[in-house]
Amino acid sequence: MYARLNNYMISVELKAKPKINRWLRRNEIDVNVVEMCLNIILNKIRSWRKNSYKDIEIKKYKNNGSGYYFGFDEVHITENLDQNGWSKEKKLDTFTGHFLHEIRHWMQDNMLGVAESKLNYTDEQCDNDSRVYKYNRWEVDARRFERRYKKEFIDLYHTIEKLSTKPDLS
Repeated sequence: MYARLNNYMISVELKAKPKINRWLRRNEIDVNVVEMCLNIILNKIRSWRKNSYKDIEIKKYKNNGSGYYFGFDEVHITENLDQNGWSKEKKLDTFTGHFLHEIRHWMQDNMLGVAESKLNYTDEQCDNDSRVYKYNRWEVDARRFERRYKKEFIDLYHTIEKLSTKPDLS
């Protein structure tokens, strides 16, 4: 059980411009809690040989999709967080799905050594949900990652959010 434990970890700091922070707050998403959840999940799923510190910027994407561009430490998240409904929970669900999917592409680029050329489809094929896009090995992997960790991420989010609103004991 303790074979995976070591003293090394990755620490990801999420960055966002003030306009993006306001947008996230309006949608009741706390970027600090998202950052904590991401770090917990990343350190749970992989052992590290040394400490690693990364910055990833959250940006807004002006349609119903999201994106990650290889070579850049940015995730572009749909500005339409109400795709599944207007409630706080539905917006968090939409955000989490898109966020985890794009984080997996970031992991493919920065941790798994996947070449950008392996995601060999065009934006048009992506928009049209074509077979080339849908069955691309790395897109399948990103969707699987999203499904595998979405519930855990949301549960962690609610737990950390609750803990951070409790009064200090001092």
